[in-house]
Amino acid sequence: MANIDFAALSGNARLAAILHKTIEMKLADRAELYKAPQFTNFGSLNGSGSSALQVPVIGLAGTDLMAAVGDGSPVSETLPSRAAATITIARQALRYDITDLANLTNPIAGGMGVGIEGLAESMAIAFGMRMTQMVTALSSGLSQSVGSTGVALTVSTFFDAIYKLQLQSNDGTFACVLAPQQINHLINSLRSETGPGQYVAATQDQIAAKGQGFRGNLFGVDLYVSSTPPTVNAGADRLGMMVATGCIGYATGTPAPIQGAGGIIVPAGSQVVVELERDAASGLTKVIGNAFAGVAEIQDLKGVGVLSKATP
Repeated sequence: MANIDFAALSGNARLAAILHKTIEMKLADRAELYKAPQFTNFGSLNGSGSSALQVPVIGLAGTDLMAAVGDGSPVSETLPSRAAATITIARQALRYDITDLANLTNPIAGGMGVGIEGLAESMAIAFGMRMTQMVTALSSGLSQSVGSTGVALTVSTFFDAIYKLQLQSNDGTFACVLAPQQINHLINSLRSETGPGQYVAATQDQIAAKGQGFRGNLFGVDLYVSSTPPTVNAGADRLGMMVATGCIGYATGTPAPIQGAGGIIVPAGSQVVVELERDAASGLTKVIGNAFAGVAEIQDLKGVGVLSKATP
């Protein structure tokens, strides 16, 4: 007598595996650190008449001091110091192609996941991470730096960065953006420290407000971790940064959707416009995200590069 078992039904009336109705996001760095308050948003250049924004840096409000002048003597003219930084925006883009069969068999409701809607919505984070990469890349252009090649990051080096910023009259809450291995070295060094200094780990509410990469506050400095700080010295080191507000700024631009050019999706709260381009002959849809962005160093002495080895 034959039993109706799973093996007998497999491949016909039973499946070896089924897809769950939700997907797990692959582990990745999604910390959009460019939104930290220490990085200045100079707004959109839409309708400005130029792809470049010049930011004046003028020495006023205490940069020049009064001096004693004799009674009845004329005072000499003082010309304020002046400079300017230029932020030039350029196109940032990403494209996915999905066939009609792949899209219509997507098991996630509403086209999310690996479907047209899901691919379109993911463009917002893709843009945020590109912005973060552009911001952290500027660490290599800072004239001030601390740390040594091939040496692990320590609390002493962290303090050196604070000292350099304070020596230039920077104030407010500083932000330090480090690569994961730099954070590990710093915390390892912190374990042997004694005294009143304090590391205040990020709470869930703070992470929700400041984003995935926020790690807390160390000696009054907001601490962030990101995979984007550049490698230097042939990959032997990572170069993070510690900045005061006003060191780095960015500007954006959003392409205007063209009516009748195809489907358009604008992810909520993003500068990205996603256009759907059909290739009917091939039975596929091209999902193309476009945005414009630029970053620049505004005031060099408001930042310090943080150099340390990239390996454990």
